[in-house]
Amino acid sequence: MDIRWLADSSILINAAAGTLVMDPLPGSSPGPDIDPGTAVVTVSNAAALPGIDGWQDRVQVIRGPGEYEISGLGVRGIAVPLGDASDPRALNTVYALDAEMITVCHLGALNGPLTTQAAQLIGHVDVLITPAGGTDQALSADQAAAVTRALEPRVVIPLHPGVPSDGSDFGAFDPFVSEIGLPKPEPLARVTITRSNLGESQRLVLLRPQGNI
Repeated sequence: MDIRWLADSSILINAAAGTLVMDPLPGSSPGPDIDPGTAVVTVSNAAALPGIDGWQDRVQVIRGPGEYEISGLGVRGIAVPLGDASDPRALNTVYALDAEMITVCHLGALNGPLTTQAAQLIGHVDVLITPAGGTDQALSADQAAAVTRALEPRVVIPLHPGVPSDGSDFGAFDPFVSEIGLPKPEPLARVTITRSNLGESQRLVLLRPQGNI
């Protein structure tokens, strides 16, 4: 499967069975390379809802917790409360994609420590996509590192809104890189993950934001 970072928390995953777009960007819609018949969109929290406007009448949209099997893509949504003092009921959905014998977990808008119960519900993770700082309401670099240690993925992909859209400066990732203690790699436009190239040891992958589809 191929994984691309569009911007913010938006991720595009192309798997053999179909395409998964997680937290699509506002103003985006299925491009010519996306087959609406095999595409699925997930939304992690209320703030991400504007991103589905160009998608919801054309592809299947998952908006919350549960277990889904759509177009050959297995998706699990796990509800995690957001640390929002103004609305204690605010929820974030962590999504796990099971495809090609690989589990990819996107933490969405997680903004605090992951509870033991939530970690158990998420279960085994091969590829972890995590926010890694940027705003007062985001998961901080040290919290993201702690979540990474709890889930023990083989591949870690951090996201940070401080990375400019032209990918000219990746210094925003430095606090997370320092916390996680892994070598800082050269950024990629996309990463291809297969069962055979996961490797035995944990590695960090930095992606360049690609913008709207």
